[in-house]
Amino acid sequence: MSRRVIAAAIAAGALGLPAGARADEAAAEAAEAAETSDAPVAADRELGASLGVAVGGGVTPGGLRVEGRYLYQLSEDDWFDGRMAFTIGGGAAACFRDRADDVVCDHGRADGIAIDLGGGVRRWLVGQQGFAPWVGVSAALRLVRFGDDELTGVALPLAAAAGVRARVADRISVGGQAALEAGPALLGRGLGLEPQLGLVIGATVEVALP
Repeated sequence: MSRRVIAAAIAAGALGLPAGARADEAAAEAAEAAETSDAPVAADRELGASLGVAVGGGVTPGGLRVEGRYLYQLSEDDWFDGRMAFTIGGGAAACFRDRADDVVCDHGRADGIAIDLGGGVRRWLVGQQGFAPWVGVSAALRLVRFGDDELTGVALPLAAAAGVRARVADRISVGGQAALEAGPALLGRGLGLEPQLGLVIGATVEVALP
């Protein structure tokens, strides 16, 4: 018998309720507890969106980050997390040749444009009081562009993410997330292989599909 059922029975007895009423109240509490414990943390399939900021720099694009997500249940605790992301920044030309005649780029934290297509695994952790925390890992194929420098390339960033959400309606959950992204990029203009390193923070909304 769960603690909630025991507590309900004790409270009913303390109020001097008849035995039948106490039994009915305890049964109702038991049903409510079972329904709460059996409720899935996420639906089998969900669509989501995120709006936030990506912090870049150097040859890593940064700026406004808009993401679309598709979640699909793989096991009791793990969901496939597919995503498409757009990073939209600004900035003027920031690439130049140094004294050794090598191209060097020093873009700001919110410069450049990127498009990511990737996926990974999200694992739900034990939450409390209606909050559902999670951690995840993913990989993506990224198109990188710094227009004023005519610099284009492709990258393979890996991401480690964490977040939390709360259900606000039967099929709708809202929350927040943060991710650290790192990986190699192959860039033009003679730069060759360069590292990508960025931080993403955003607010999320996810909707269960029927």
